[in-house]
Amino acid sequence: MGLKCARIGGSNVRSNWLALEGDVARMEAAVCIDTLFPGLPAHQKIEQVAVAGIEQIEFWGWRDKDIPALERAMRQHGVRVSNFSAHRRGSPVMSNEHPTVLADIREAVDVATSIGCTTLMLLSNELSHDGKVVDSFSEVSSEDKCGALCELLTNALQLVPDHMSLVIEPLNTKIDHPGNFLTSMEQAVDIISRVASPRAAVLADLYHLGVMDEDLIGIVEHYTQHIGYVHIADIPGRGEPGTGDINWDSLLRRLSAAGYTGTVGFEYIPKQPSAISLSAVQELWKRCVQELP
Repeated sequence: MGLKCARIGGSNVRSNWLALEGDVARMEAAVCIDTLFPGLPAHQKIEQVAVAGIEQIEFWGWRDKDIPALERAMRQHGVRVSNFSAHRRGSPVMSNEHPTVLADIREAVDVATSIGCTTLMLLSNELSHDGKVVDSFSEVSSEDKCGALCELLTNALQLVPDHMSLVIEPLNTKIDHPGNFLTSMEQAVDIISRVASPRAAVLADLYHLGVMDEDLIGIVEHYTQHIGYVHIADIPGRGEPGTGDINWDSLLRRLSAAGYTGTVGFEYIPKQPSAISLSAVQELWKRCVQELP
């Protein structure tokens, strides 16, 4: 496959096996480096994913990373950052914690600007370093939590440059994040509809939504206009595609056919050595790309 430029998200980006060739905007793929190549610092992980032919990455928080080293590795290997967490401190569902959350977002915006990232993700609740919900705030009504989350998202958008967007991510409470408020596509769409900004969308994590027994086909076919980013990992187990029961070939083709032209982030816990798992991701994407019209 040759390298061409495709018009995506208002800018020219180089295509590889992660992006379809041609002049029509197509969805792209990225991989989350936090779960890959354990023990390596982020800038060395970039080198490893670049060897696999990958040009786009994402990660969770930025504070545990050497950002200058990460920037150097990005330039050296031609890798871009598609997404990372806008906040790791404070819970958007609690108005009294908004100053903490907004301060964190300000710093994340500075980092995003320096590394050229244009999408930042928001959660409803603060997570600890091991992914546990710090506080479910069970004494607070769902209506109040929803109102606080809408307020936070509205205020956060004032801190984000016009070329950046914010995506809110529902998480599963059955396995990974008990106590999290935002758990469904319907909830997330309701919130961004209230905020009504073209720079606010949903991060549709099909692993989390699938664990919550949502209709994944229905999501990719009927909510595309509300989706600003996609995450996938197989079910059960949260491994790379092919280690579980989900037909990712079908879902990716349906997602593309529905008009989605954003990024699909492979955010999984590898069941094989990281390099081998990336080969599985690459083969899935090539297969779907080659068969798309």
